[in-house]
Amino acid sequence: MVIFALIFLCMGKRFFIFLIFAVAAVATTVAQPSFVPPFDFSLFLSGNFAELRSNHFHAGLDFKTQGVTGKPIRAVADGYVSRVRVSWGGYGRALYVMHDNGYMSVYGHLDRFPADIEAMVRSLQYENEEYVVDFTLAPDERRVTQGEVFAYAGNSGYSFGPHLHFELRSPDGEQLYNPLQFYKSCVHDTRAPQVKAVAVYPVAGVVEGGTSSVVRKVSAVARPDTLSAWGVVGFGLQSLDYMDGTQNKYGVYSTELYVDDSLRFASRADSFSYSENRLINAWADYERLDAGKGWFMRSYLPGNNPLRMLDADSARGLVDICEERLYKVEYRLCDYHGNATRYTFYVKGVPAEVTAPAPRGFHLQWFFANEIVDDDFTLVIPRASLFDDAWVEVSRREGRGGSLVCSFGDKKIPLWRNATLRMKIPAHLLPFAEKCYIERVTPGGGSSVGGKSVGGYVTAQIAVLDGYAVAVDTVPPVLKPVTEKNWAKNGKVVFSLADKGTGLNGYKCYIDGRFVLFEYNSKSKRLVCDLKKEKVSRGVHTLKVEARDGVGNITLCEKKFKY
Repeated sequence: MVIFALIFLCMGKRFFIFLIFAVAAVATTVAQPSFVPPFDFSLFLSGNFAELRSNHFHAGLDFKTQGVTGKPIRAVADGYVSRVRVSWGGYGRALYVMHDNGYMSVYGHLDRFPADIEAMVRSLQYENEEYVVDFTLAPDERRVTQGEVFAYAGNSGYSFGPHLHFELRSPDGEQLYNPLQFYKSCVHDTRAPQVKAVAVYPVAGVVEGGTSSVVRKVSAVARPDTLSAWGVVGFGLQSLDYMDGTQNKYGVYSTELYVDDSLRFASRADSFSYSENRLINAWADYERLDAGKGWFMRSYLPGNNPLRMLDADSARGLVDICEERLYKVEYRLCDYHGNATRYTFYVKGVPAEVTAPAPRGFHLQWFFANEIVDDDFTLVIPRASLFDDAWVEVSRREGRGGSLVCSFGDKKIPLWRNATLRMKIPAHLLPFAEKCYIERVTPGGGSSVGGKSVGGYVTAQIAVLDGYAVAVDTVPPVLKPVTEKNWAKNGKVVFSLADKGTGLNGYKCYIDGRFVLFEYNSKSKRLVCDLKKEKVSRGVHTLKVEARDGVGNITLCEKKFKY
């Protein structure tokens, strides 16, 4: 450790970046556990590890299933089924396997479970009178052997095509690992990542050996040769990866930024934890993404971004353009198979008058807890929830239904950890206080962030500083029969079920007074009962369906039908 510390002090953090990645590379080659592929056919990916998603990284690999559901899935190593989960969205039908080698594997969007697990699931669904179930098993209850067929791939949950979502985790489920370290030889890839566009960002701050300054923002440019800038800047990159035999686009495994041949920033998608998921919003250009301009990833670190997939030099990847010369900027991209791309452009230092923006409003500091108290609201932001310091002005305007919309700044500011927002219920909504919630106001309307109404105020957790208002939901879910004339012929009872306010919170279905299992699909908004599977006899039956939303509004449908 002493030698290591001396090396670090002598060589600096840029050498340290290389050392970390070199150690990681060596670690992946030593005594790795043995995993077999989950399928017995050629593997193609529709999604790779740590791909960029809304507010999170993709947690595993998406294996294609030749466009169909029902493909047999093999256990990748010896172990036992530790958890079984069924939900409307998310992973839909999912199995978790704890392996004897110290890893946990996860299989999502399944079509069905093996017969014994299906029996457990149905027993709990009927016992709890709920479609959604989530339970754990003891190590000796359901063993699996490497290569054993123990599940079938599907399209359940929040999935938009048949595939298997596959993860490798630590035993506690918190750490996620790139499964390609075990399946690299099973996936054919000779295509290198490609740079689509770069951006230069003005940054006010002090870099090592430089001065505090601001630069005019340079718009994103598709593969430029030369850009002009002056002052402290950060660079951003839009890039994609590709693989053989598919038309899919993927996230880039490894990125390095060099300025004048000196390594300034690096990313590498080997592992991350669930607690780091929302740090994607500190890495991504959130404002550009929110405006629908695509994923641009910053090649520098804000004040608060401890994401372990990233590293930077002592200047946090920022560059002081303070000389009238050409600065050489080079990106080096690499995929997991070693296919690499280099892209070089130049930044010309052009002197310009720099002025720091005047401080306005409340100064929020990421390292401290922050609180804004007002007659209409109270906002409490926990310590280290912001990704950087920010000046925020509070503005007010009248919104839909006469409610007051409070906006925190002129642009959206994402948070790592939720803030607590407490808003006063307008006088005209007080008679409906129990039905009130907090709505995030967007140009297209708004979306519920939930909330609890107490003492004339509604309190909710928010993930983004944006515009918010108190709204009321007195409209129950919309429940309508679908092609009722075909129920008897198809052997299925089908309803459309949706809620535009606070969202669907649950439902109960009974036939002749007996609970019967209906499956809800959150994508199609369909509620379906397979009458034969649920052992409903032929004849005339009485059906009762009850659906409730997030504030307790209930829709009840009672009717007779013939099967």
